[in-house]
Amino acid sequence: MRKAYVDKDNCTSCNQCADNLPKYFMMDEDDLSQTHIGGETINDAMIPDEDEKKVQKEMDECPGECIHWKKH
Repeated sequence: MRKAYVDKDNCTSCNQCADNLPKYFMMDEDDLSQTHIGGETINDAMIPDEDEKKVQKEMDECPGECIHWKKH
């Protein structure tokens, strides 16, 4: 398992990740993306191994290139 987060400074508010993968992405009150697990662990979501490829796909397709894996 790895943690994912969104660098909000580079988020373009396109909603793409939240639309495609709402299980792990949602928009905040400023219309910027953030990661989550059930509405908790905001922008510090631990992604299960079986869903890492789905999150990686959103990282690869993000127009703002703002979704990243946290380094340990």
